[in-house]
Amino acid sequence: MSKTNWKTRAVTAAVMTGLMGFSAHAQDESSKEEKHEMKQGKAVGEAAAKRVQYVGKLAVFNNRQIKLARLAEQQATDPQVKEFATKLREDHEKSQESLRTWAQQKKMEVSALTDTNITSEDQMGTGGSGVQQGYQEKMKGSGEKLGKAFDKTNEEINKLQAKQGPEFDKAFLSRIAEDQKKGKDILEEGRKEYKNDATFLALLSDTERTVRGNETEAKSLEKQIKKQ
Repeated sequence: MSKTNWKTRAVTAAVMTGLMGFSAHAQDESSKEEKHEMKQGKAVGEAAAKRVQYVGKLAVFNNRQIKLARLAEQQATDPQVKEFATKLREDHEKSQESLRTWAQQKKMEVSALTDTNITSEDQMGTGGSGVQQGYQEKMKGSGEKLGKAFDKTNEEINKLQAKQGPEFDKAFLSRIAEDQKKGKDILEEGRKEYKNDATFLALLSDTERTVRGNETEAKSLEKQIKKQ
């Protein structure tokens, strides 16, 4: 082997080794980037699922108040209670419609806002694989929770239906006062979590003012009826 050929082969080997090392480094960097993108995608999916779950919780609250109010419109005996029930129903129907409109603008599907039997858990996230994975993992069990919430409302409506006269009126007002207090907690949670979303924050603030007013009125009426 000539001295020149030996040097040429040595240089070639060094170059090939360098290229292989560069390729391995590039693959490693690519892998790190993919993992980072996947992590970011999962975070986005989880945040989207958390918003869907929150909107669903608020929608369930509205649905519950509407159903209870409809029952009282039919079954209450005190005219003031009937009048309050109508106001309560209209308030929460308005709140529900505002929430539904907002969700549609965001292209967000929330089963509690629709008349379908699709649960939140059945819905799919959109975006890359990381987004879908994060969304689906966060949504696990949501459908079951939603079903339990509806079952609880139906059970309490059945219990109220069994009551008559002033007994029904008192039980209804007590139930609504307690529910509206829980509603305030749900709305306060949302205002803290989504304080940087001006449109959604305004919607929550409007609903909270209504809920506070209804809670006060329910307690006041309940005191009046107890004195009778």
